[in-house]
Amino acid sequence: MKNLRRSIARPVTVLAATMAAGTLFLSSCGGKEPEPTVEDPETTPTQVSHNHRIINSVDGHRQYRMETPLLERYELAEEPFMEFRRGIKVETFDSALRVESDLVADYARLNEVTDLWEARGNVVAHNYKGEKGGRTLYTERLYWDQKKKKIYSDTTARVVDGNSVHVGSNFEADESFETWSFHNTSGKIEVDASAMRDTAAGPQTPAAADTTALP
Repeated sequence: MKNLRRSIARPVTVLAATMAAGTLFLSSCGGKEPEPTVEDPETTPTQVSHNHRIINSVDGHRQYRMETPLLERYELAEEPFMEFRRGIKVETFDSALRVESDLVADYARLNEVTDLWEARGNVVAHNYKGEKGGRTLYTERLYWDQKKKKIYSDTTARVVDGNSVHVGSNFEADESFETWSFHNTSGKIEVDASAMRDTAAGPQTPAAADTTALP
């Protein structure tokens, strides 16, 4: 995921470019080069990118694709972070470029110090592997701890696994969503899960990846 973070940092900076221009002007006047400052580093982005899209490989095999209408980076914050206020979609692919898993959310945030992702609002995560057509997670808030390689939720979540629907709170899973559990289970029912997936975000049978990498 660190490759993803480095790739995200490529877009043309907005505020940072302005600050650099001001620094060059003051230097030409013979003054001491000042440190770039902003009124509130927690609310002032140093990088902004619209309709941002990244396609890249991981470990030389799997590929991922990340798309967002708006990416903002706050490098001067006490703990630098990236914010995706208009939503995010992330897909991973197997060696045959088939979609292996994906996640969509209305909002996301990445703490660059702790490597902790937070996704909020209509969060839907799919794992398409498995004989039963994989599994799908629905929740309003989801965390991904890259250092511990796990995902978890501190609110109510619903998992559709084959023809079973599990509802509970304090969901936890490995980052590939292959093994998972609830600490507090509300119930389990047997349903026609395919009908539920037809109405969920994202295709039930994913298409092959568009492998055209963008800068």
